[in-house]
Amino acid sequence: MTVWFTVQLEDRPGSLARVATALGERGVNITGIVGVAEDTDGALMLTTSDPAATRLAFETLGLAYEEHDPSGGLAPERLPDLQRGLADRGIDVAG
Repeated sequence: MTVWFTVQLEDRPGSLARVATALGERGVNITGIVGVAEDTDGALMLTTSDPAATRLAFETLGLAYEEHDPSGGLAPERLPDLQRGLADRGIDVAG
C-alpha cells in the first residue's frame, strides 16, 4: 500500500537534503514528492519504497510527520461493494 507522508521543513538551507540523506542511508527510495512553500513554512509530501524505514528515519531526525492513505482505506477489491451501496441509494456510478 502506498503511504503519503507529510513533513514540515525548516526554512533553512539543507532541510530537504537532511531528509533525503536520512532516507538514502536506509536504502529508501523517494517514489513521489510534492513540495509547497508558503511564507517561511514548507510542507513536503512524499511516498517512498519503504514506509517502515521512512518512519524510522523521521523519528531519528526528530521530525514530526503525518501519514495519509490515498485510497481512503478503500481496497480496490471493495469497489464493487461501494458501487452496490451507492446504487442501492439511487446513485448511478456506472457512467
